[in-house]
Amino acid sequence: MMAKKKPLILRPYHKTRYAYEKLRICKHCRFFTVLWEDRCANCGREALIPVMQQARIQAKRSMQNERLIALLITLAAVLFSQTLLQIILCLAGGILLTGLLWWFQRKMIEPETRRQLERLLRSSQRRIIEGIYTNLTTASAAIKDDEQLGYEILREMATIVHNDRIRLQQIMLLQSFALRKDMDLTLEPLMISDFEPALAEYIGELAKIKRELIKHQAIRYVLRYEREILDMKNGVRIMALVAGAAVRMKTYVDAYPDFILRYVRHLPKDRFLRLYRLVRRNPDQTWNGLRNEVSALYNEKYRWDPEFQNWD
Repeated sequence: MMAKKKPLILRPYHKTRYAYEKLRICKHCRFFTVLWEDRCANCGREALIPVMQQARIQAKRSMQNERLIALLITLAAVLFSQTLLQIILCLAGGILLTGLLWWFQRKMIEPETRRQLERLLRSSQRRIIEGIYTNLTTASAAIKDDEQLGYEILREMATIVHNDRIRLQQIMLLQSFALRKDMDLTLEPLMISDFEPALAEYIGELAKIKRELIKHQAIRYVLRYEREILDMKNGVRIMALVAGAAVRMKTYVDAYPDFILRYVRHLPKDRFLRLYRLVRRNPDQTWNGLRNEVSALYNEKYRWDPEFQNWD
């Protein structure tokens, strides 16, 4: 008997432009994490901040040191001056140069922040790895008690760590959930190179509830492992669902006509109607016999269906 899938509401996933934006660092012990925890898992203090914020702090500190050096040089020049005029000139020159330095630094704060970020990430590789390992341990412990929390932790980690182990863990957890169209689901970041039945099942599920996620990479995956998928209990259904998702765009019909042809008779009515309309809009395309098969199936099964009549 198949285990009942669990309903859930996933924690909102905040996408970032760059992977490093997921990293946070403890100001106290320099521990790194990709999780949303309030307290540092290493020292227990509430001192976690984004790495970009830490880089900006370091940039401002570096610039402050430069201004301090400029002021010290000015003070030294004043102390070694021998006349009042020299004192005035050194003081005025030092203040002017320090002011110009401050103005220039304000213009350069963003480039300097990026430079400090690169330096921070480069010098902290070992600590980042240690932090990620701690996050993975947290995820493994969470999965035993709370599969949803475990998945959410793995999802955050996958932004930084790209390997099939984490992808497969996510896929296995997703397959235990009752997936819905309104959920923030992904596919391409979870793709692995080897055949995995759970991934094939997940692709089939997405082809049913979120067809827009079925793109070239997913179609090529099911084609590469078509024989293995067909050996699965629901293999034909999975292949037909992916073929049905592919007919939503002419681009995919142009690229994979033979694939769609093999499963056209397994398409549900709404997906066949979509394909039928696409064929009728492109009378010059044969698609390696797909047009003829669509016409034959139409005449056999849907010729008198009112939903098809507007295209006759």
